[in-house]
Amino acid sequence: MVYARKRDRYVSRSTWFALSQSTLQLVTTITLLSLTTSLLAVSMGAPDDVAVIALAAVGAIALGLAFVRLFGFLEANGIPLLESEPASTT
Repeated sequence: MVYARKRDRYVSRSTWFALSQSTLQLVTTITLLSLTTSLLAVSMGAPDDVAVIALAAVGAIALGLAFVRLFGFLEANGIPLLESEPASTT
């Protein structure tokens, strides 16, 4: 008979999912704000500032998407050192 052990989770899957969704909402908001800011900068006659705004937006978006990937990994696998499966002794 196979012994099935339920893995104990320190942080539930729904928490990681909620963090991922909140991060995606924040990334979407940052994208829209940077688009609005760059259009405002061009309309005010400062097209040189658009490059700075774009670089800051790309950095924030990349960081946000990295967090989304991290939260997805943690949702699927748990916290590596705290929630790992113990070695079986069969």
